[in-house]
Amino acid sequence: MYRLTARMVQAFRKNLEKYHELFSGGRCSGWELEELIFKSIQSDNVAQHHAFWREGGHDDLADIQVVAGRRKYNLQIKSGSIKANNLVLSGYRLGRFDGSLSQISGYLNGVESEILSVPCERIDDDEGRRFIYQIVYVNREHLRGLQADAWTKKGKSFKQENNYGVRFTLSPSMSWQIWWRIPVSLLAETHEFSIG
Repeated sequence: MYRLTARMVQAFRKNLEKYHELFSGGRCSGWELEELIFKSIQSDNVAQHHAFWREGGHDDLADIQVVAGRRKYNLQIKSGSIKANNLVLSGYRLGRFDGSLSQISGYLNGVESEILSVPCERIDDDEGRRFIYQIVYVNREHLRGLQADAWTKKGKSFKQENNYGVRFTLSPSMSWQIWWRIPVSLLAETHEFSIG
């Protein structure tokens, strides 16, 4: 599993601080996070990780590709949010499978890219406004184990839970977008910092 180095994490934090110096409104959005993570990977000359990113790309395989030594990593960068001890992430739009739950399940079970999520919580209190960011690594194995015949229709969505306790929701009205609800107990190493 790919990990940012300590230098990359430090560069990422500095870039987020610059972002919030310029923009007072809200959190850094998903496409902006992609670019900041990309720049952070490039910033560590010692590690010699080579990152490739295409602005505005919608590739299911990777938002960022990283070559470190002889290994190539395909990273999906997700913003996400922490709600009720779960990391909630939106994923791919799967309308190309025309509602075939069998094909969708097979596709999701076979995705090899890794997920690096940067959930954020905005806090407004007597001290002012601040943003608590985390860097979270999601183990791809925890997002597998879907069964084509185990989807349950609830309202307009289809839901399923795998053996790890990850809840999946398919939203046909949103081009069959997948949503993951991942228990925080499953999350790999995290970094947390406050900006504001």
